[in-house]
Amino acid sequence: MGAVSHRALVAYERPDGRFNVHTSRLGGLDCRLARSITPSDPYAGGDVDPTPNVVARPFEHVLTMVDLARHEAVYRVGVEYDIETYLPLWFGFDHYLRERSTAGDDRGLIVAVDSPDEAAELRRWLRAAKGVLATGISDGALGVVEAQTILDRAVRERLDGEVLDPRRPDR
Repeated sequence: MGAVSHRALVAYERPDGRFNVHTSRLGGLDCRLARSITPSDPYAGGDVDPTPNVVARPFEHVLTMVDLARHEAVYRVGVEYDIETYLPLWFGFDHYLRERSTAGDDRGLIVAVDSPDEAAELRRWLRAAKGVLATGISDGALGVVEAQTILDRAVRERLDGEVLDPRRPDR
């Protein structure tokens, strides 16, 4: 069995207000990079690839790079090393349904979280909500896109913080 990856994107703000985007294979685990990226250790002891994948892009463009099904965290690192942590929430139901559905595969949101505990609680809540909605899909009471719309609404109502739509990053 291969190693499990906890992918994250790390966007470092440049003095011009644009961002260089780096990757991390373990940075999504427990939102650990929010605590380990510092001015004296900007790449968190090697947890962040020091070579950027993308250079000088606006943050809205960074959001379009997030693979909601694969990335577990996104970090926005300011020029003063203030760090904002975001969770990608994928609204796919493949794990819950026996058949593969391609309807709305790109649906989901990216939400700001304040702590690892908040992130863990939100992930547990999302799993439970998806489980209930998947039952409705399996029973024929809901379609996949309808269930995703319900999730979108529920996430927005549940959270007080920043909620971003990677399909519409300008909003």
